[in-house]
Amino acid sequence: MATSSESTVGEDRVYIDLADCYKKYYCSPCQKDKIDQLAEWYCKKCKYCLIYYCANCVINHNTKFKKHKPYGIADKDKWPFPKKEFQDVLQKHGLHEDLCKDLGTLCERKCAEVSAQGDSDQVISVRQISRYNVSLPSDSHAFLDIGAICDLSDDQILVADRFSKRVKLLNDQYQVVGHCDLTVWDMCKISPSEVAVILYPDSIGARWTDEVHFVSVNGWRLVKGRKLQFQHHCKGIAHDQRDLYVTSGTALYKYSMSGDLLKKLYENTTDNLPVYKCAVSPSGDRIFVTSNLYKVRTLARDGTVLHTFIDPDLKYPHGIHVTDLGQVLVCDNWGGSDTIIQLDTEGKKKLATIATVKSPRSVSFNRSTASIIVGQFYSTTILVFKVK
Repeated sequence: MATSSESTVGEDRVYIDLADCYKKYYCSPCQKDKIDQLAEWYCKKCKYCLIYYCANCVINHNTKFKKHKPYGIADKDKWPFPKKEFQDVLQKHGLHEDLCKDLGTLCERKCAEVSAQGDSDQVISVRQISRYNVSLPSDSHAFLDIGAICDLSDDQILVADRFSKRVKLLNDQYQVVGHCDLTVWDMCKISPSEVAVILYPDSIGARWTDEVHFVSVNGWRLVKGRKLQFQHHCKGIAHDQRDLYVTSGTALYKYSMSGDLLKKLYENTTDNLPVYKCAVSPSGDRIFVTSNLYKVRTLARDGTVLHTFIDPDLKYPHGIHVTDLGQVLVCDNWGGSDTIIQLDTEGKKKLATIATVKSPRSVSFNRSTASIIVGQFYSTTILVFKVK
């Protein structure tokens, strides 16, 4: 693996030490505990926040995910290139990313990897649609309301069925293989074996919950765990590599994983449910927040409003999801346009209408299977869109 390259711009020659980029890999589980431990393993099959492991954490990983084959330091050329650090190096030398074609041995494979990670505004197109029944004979309701979906790993998916008051565990064939009884309104992935959920009120007119509950997956069993209690209602939830983002309907809060309030990032009391559901970009530099009428706002890390996307056809944006390439997917539900749309990575404009389906409530993207999974209101199935 090359550790240095050169770039020639005119008569100037700049030498870049790529070791400055590669030394930035840290163990993902340790970073959750705010410990900067250098990683020694990378797992391609793990997604989002947990992909790098130190020598200790990889033991637990290998015990739980026996089908995964992580790459060690000896195979570091197979690790994904840390794009952010590479961009920092280029900026330091006054170079732009598109000059990486001049960086000698970096050019071919690493340039392709950086471009693949950076080309997030590539429009998603559907090539095949399938339906899978996720109802159970013991469900308390004939129809389902799948209001949240989480891809945990290649072969485990969680769906929250509000009508039946259950969180259901699906295998890679989208068959229900386990469940626990919880009436969930929103849900986010914490790790490949844990999610955080917001509960829905038990009855019409009841007070919204002020708690976040954690559910873990042990084999094919769902186990209810700890809970956090806050001083406000909870409507939407998201997670980055370290912290929780919780919406109240009028504000967005950032909390530590132990429940300590870090900051009220944003507040708006003028619109109808102006701070509804939320999602965080893979780098954590953008937070996307849906409003109940027409709007998706893009916030910076500090809560500054960067952009407000307004579309008259986006009447009731409900589910929102950001893929690990930064593509923003939004569901329009509750008498809206019944569409799933894709916004650009900055949340400025609509790139495409991915699909038109009846009452889409939740959306998630599984990179390993190249599939968009959609939950619906008043249905018995989920939709799986194979995309390209």
